[in-house]
Amino acid sequence: MDKIDKRVWYLGFTRLIRASGRVSTFIFLPLIFVFIYHISFLVTGLVLGIAILIMSVVQYYSGILTDRIGRRIFLILIPVPAGLLYIAMYFTVLYRMPALLLILLFYFTIIINALQYPAIQASIADVTSLGQRLSGYTVIRVLANAGAAIGPILGAILSVYGFQYIFLLAGISTFIEIIILYFNVRETYFPSKSQYLTKLDIKLAYKDRFFIIFTVIGIIMAFVLRQSGASLTLYAFDFERLPILYLAYIYSLNGILVVTLQYPVFKIMNKSSNPVLFRSIGMVFYFSGFIVLMFSKDITYFLISMGIMTIGEDFVAPTTQTIITSIAPQNMKGTYMGIYNLFISFGSFSGAVIGLYLLSYYENRTALFWFIIAMGSLMVGMLYFIINGSFLRRMNADAHIKIHERTAAK
Repeated sequence: MDKIDKRVWYLGFTRLIRASGRVSTFIFLPLIFVFIYHISFLVTGLVLGIAILIMSVVQYYSGILTDRIGRRIFLILIPVPAGLLYIAMYFTVLYRMPALLLILLFYFTIIINALQYPAIQASIADVTSLGQRLSGYTVIRVLANAGAAIGPILGAILSVYGFQYIFLLAGISTFIEIIILYFNVRETYFPSKSQYLTKLDIKLAYKDRFFIIFTVIGIIMAFVLRQSGASLTLYAFDFERLPILYLAYIYSLNGILVVTLQYPVFKIMNKSSNPVLFRSIGMVFYFSGFIVLMFSKDITYFLISMGIMTIGEDFVAPTTQTIITSIAPQNMKGTYMGIYNLFISFGSFSGAVIGLYLLSYYENRTALFWFIIAMGSLMVGMLYFIINGSFLRRMNADAHIKIHERTAAK
């Protein structure tokens, strides 16, 4: 790990700061909509779902742009408006301005964040070798989740004084992130004119059979895993009447366990170059975590469920970027990430809308709701297991081509 480019550590450290400030806005925003602005579950789901679609469309084009003009502009300049928007959200909630204004400000923050995200992911691929890539994404994930452990506690404490302070914290953390990146992360990618993407290049991604199958499975996975977000928050708070501080404990446990378990899980995964199989294993853990929610009566069940799902997350999350950047051509890593994020947004959108609708529909039979989600997780795990062989053959073929190219060059 000590041989990893120092820019990985700076990117990871700023993700820690970013998560510490922003995670609470995503966790508590559904509560603000429902309990302060009295918006229904269904409309709240629509608002969050539309945000996912906006995010993914922007990420798609941002991924293409970052492959054309480099990463630094997206890392340094793009986030500046986000800090200002979070401060505007602070005043909106403080003075109870119209809900529509809060929603619009939220959407603008989503657009800004989406412009930056592919550049962060592509930057890690730029400064790590194929053998280091899983390590690089693991560093980012561990530090980001350290922030995700801190953020909910800070948010819960601030919410005692007013939900608006959550957004003020997000704004301040954004400006700190920008300052650190400006002074410590130089450009990681300099595209030459010969590397500029054409429409034909982009169309080739849609003809990549394995990539398309992987993306389709990702859409189903996104629908299922979306239920561990807003659905879980509103289920715990509104159905099971858990205090806000308990919600903070649940989500902080997720961050703490990622920090604690990600490196042991990484060591297991690093022994075998088989990330698709590990995604399958991770989805089995998600299945088990959702099954526990069928029996939830108090915070103990929620903590056990979150603990199990976090182990699944440790297997699933780092492998996404590893797999995509491994199969993507050198000049199309951001593009592949953008395409993937665009299409899985349809799963996340339907997961937010249909998930919250189903939760309200099964309000007297919530165990059935969580059983359906659990079985969806198991199905996704089986699909990843089925395509694992195709990925291994793809990697072996690419390795042989590179060896042949090096031999020919000599």
